[in-house]
Amino acid sequence: MGVKWTRQSPRQRVILVHALALMLAVALFYVHSIVLFDVAGLLLEHRAGLEDSVGFHQAGKLIVSGCFLILFAAHIAEAMLWALFLRWRNLVSGFAEGLYFTTVTMTTLGYGDVTLPPPWRQLGPLLAIAGVLTFGCSTAFLFVVMQGVWALHL
Repeated sequence: MGVKWTRQSPRQRVILVHALALMLAVALFYVHSIVLFDVAGLLLEHRAGLEDSVGFHQAGKLIVSGCFLILFAAHIAEAMLWALFLRWRNLVSGFAEGLYFTTVTMTTLGYGDVTLPPPWRQLGPLLAIAGVLTFGCSTAFLFVVMQGVWALHL
């Protein structure tokens, strides 16, 4: 049974869009967790081979840089998915505006020059919380990676 947007009251639409946004936040956080654990697994699996091929000291630099690039790409992809969601619901005028709003909100930069129309503004704090959590996990992950690299190189 599909959702009929036209038969719903404005209140029901708001609740449904907020529920969809919450599900998107949970799904993206789950995918982000998978990326973190898969990256960690690949690092552990291929660290010795990387050290053999490029040298002990270069391997650490490549591992940290590789983790940074993968996490950077994951955050950009998450912001793009949020922008698509906002555009799909016609909450922003275009994808670029949605991407701008999403990245400014997820990073808690919060310029405020682009806002969602009422009653959708509550999605902003949801995006900010999701961003703080994913950036926090990424920061913790990079810290663990750097700690492991430093432990091997000291």
